[in-house]
Amino acid sequence: MLYVGLDVHKEFCQASVLNDDGDELGNERVPTTADALNRFLDRFEEARFVLESTGVWEYVYGIVEARGFEVVLAHPFKVKAIASAKVKTDKVDARTLARLLYLDMVPASHVPSREVRDLRELLRHRKALVEKSTAFKNRVHAELLRRGIKRPETLQSPFSSAAVAWMRSLNVRTIAWNLDMVEALQAQIKEVNRVLLTRFEEMGDAQLIATVPGIGFYGAMLIAAEIDDVRRFEDAEHLCSYAGLTPTVHQSSSSCYYGHISRQGSRHLRWMMVEAVNVHLWCCPGSKLSAFYRKLAKKKGKQVARIATARKMLHAIYWMLLNQEEFTITG
Repeated sequence: MLYVGLDVHKEFCQASVLNDDGDELGNERVPTTADALNRFLDRFEEARFVLESTGVWEYVYGIVEARGFEVVLAHPFKVKAIASAKVKTDKVDARTLARLLYLDMVPASHVPSREVRDLRELLRHRKALVEKSTAFKNRVHAELLRRGIKRPETLQSPFSSAAVAWMRSLNVRTIAWNLDMVEALQAQIKEVNRVLLTRFEEMGDAQLIATVPGIGFYGAMLIAAEIDDVRRFEDAEHLCSYAGLTPTVHQSSSSCYYGHISRQGSRHLRWMMVEAVNVHLWCCPGSKLSAFYRKLAKKKGKQVARIATARKMLHAIYWMLLNQEEFTITG
């Protein structure tokens, strides 16, 4: 059995190969093209591979996985904590990964199925489209403000069909161009929504999550995709930690200090939970979650209360998925 550590970059992978005795047989650079990687993999019959969860891991992971090799995805922060080094080069990083794999000490990250990874990408693409659409809408507002143009009071919605027609009638090129971008983005968002709604009908976990007031089909799918399999978390607090919603702890002797939330883990899940709380407080003021928020907001302020409520809502979602039960407002 050989142990291969891959330090993955955009243009190349640094590969360190260890034998059964832990001796390094080679440390070389391999271009991150399908042909070059497959030629490199042709040299192995029995081997285990490890690479870090970086921005470009998925492409290389997929090629190694498709060849039938066992491949582990290492958690970058935990690897750094275990094996930090004063001298940091690509060769050293690859050798460190291979050594951790040989010693069976790799802090592994969860790798969802290809289907779930593709769904996550689609959901994140929709989020990016919405953000860009909002940015262009803000540019339209800024152009109107810069020119001292006020929307007629009869036009209640700023981007209704009537409002868009009125803005185009102003014959301001920059406004018209920004409206073109908004309409193009909205058309693509509509198409993505159509695809997602079809998938939503097939996702039992997402449909359960959608029973929480304030969480629509998109939010439910995003939460379900980020969680993937709720049984991989030991308890609800581990799920909250994965979302980066748990406070940092600094302890020394008899003193213990709880700081801000860690913000480590899935930033998409954390963002969605906070957004869900904002909507929940508006549409469901009589729930226990809303009562919890109001009580804590008086003592700690709205921001702290919002994060704590998001954590509490995620606790509820954990048990909903584990027990396959719908959300209850008074529960």
